[in-house]
Amino acid sequence: MNKNNKILLGTDTVSGIHPKILSAIALASKEKTLPYGNDIFTIECKKNISKIFEKEDIEILPMMSGTASNSLALSSFLRSYGSVLCHIESHINKDEGGAPEFFSCGGKLLTISNSSGRINAEDLNKKIQEVNFKGKQYSQISGISITQLAENGTAYSQKEIKDISNICKKNNLYLHMDGARFSNALVCQSPLSPAQMTWKVGVDCLSLGATKNGAMAAEVIIFFNKDLAIEAKKLVKQTGHVIAKTRFISSQLNAWFQDGLWLILAEKANNTAKYLSDRLSEFKEFKLVYPTQANEVFFKISNKTYEDMIKLNIISNLWGMENENKLIVRFVTSFETEIFEIDELIKRIKSFCSKN
Repeated sequence: MNKNNKILLGTDTVSGIHPKILSAIALASKEKTLPYGNDIFTIECKKNISKIFEKEDIEILPMMSGTASNSLALSSFLRSYGSVLCHIESHINKDEGGAPEFFSCGGKLLTISNSSGRINAEDLNKKIQEVNFKGKQYSQISGISITQLAENGTAYSQKEIKDISNICKKNNLYLHMDGARFSNALVCQSPLSPAQMTWKVGVDCLSLGATKNGAMAAEVIIFFNKDLAIEAKKLVKQTGHVIAKTRFISSQLNAWFQDGLWLILAEKANNTAKYLSDRLSEFKEFKLVYPTQANEVFFKISNKTYEDMIKLNIISNLWGMENENKLIVRFVTSFETEIFEIDELIKRIKSFCSKN
């Protein structure tokens, strides 16, 4: 690898399209079939998802973007007078540009803050009690949204999801999961199945993302609670997300699922992230912030270290600032990240950092 080449590890969306998925798009282009989700590829996609998630009684909505997927999923139960509880660092709160509120015509996001990056049952109960105590002064809670992986790269355990689900049932609330990196979270908690991590522990709908893990642009909302799909379908056209040639989304998903490709790609990304995490942790200048469970790695570094990285074409994601002198950066590996790229990164880091 040329030392002048940029090492792009700030996000997994810098990756390309897996060859099998690219081939599937080309094959779908040769097939004349019905539009608007009535095509043979979307019918096959629903069958594939039913099999993988071990549930026949589902509905799906293929989407082109994670923002549309999350916002439509939430709008299936979030009304203009209602609210959804989520973590303060969640993607729907910090990175969707107000889309969930826009899609729901004014529904509100109420946030929960803690150091773990994940909602826990204790904090959730406290927030619900706080809202209920205020009564009419607060918007009515419609549901809970959790992110898998969480924004700090950690994964909700099966028990954590079950505990949240129990609270939802107790309070007649829906449970949504933002699964942009669900495949990475699933692999790191093997041998748990997709069903065991979703509807079997009470998840009502899942925004499942393939774009970060091999696809060109392919997301899908999976409604384990079919009543929610009825509401979501009413909003698809109004929000501008009816896809005439749905087959090009569904064909990507079909190739992604075939022979477990989605898990194979996620496992590779997770493994290279662990390698990166272990290697960078050897340097005094890099302090690991969160445990590396999947394909995201967070380090605390100085401004000087960050500037040196930029000079050497090491591109991470500037995630946050602890103080004037300390930054938090995020590295994300993808299915295309190779060990030799990590080794080259370490070689460059060695030129200005010292080992522990």
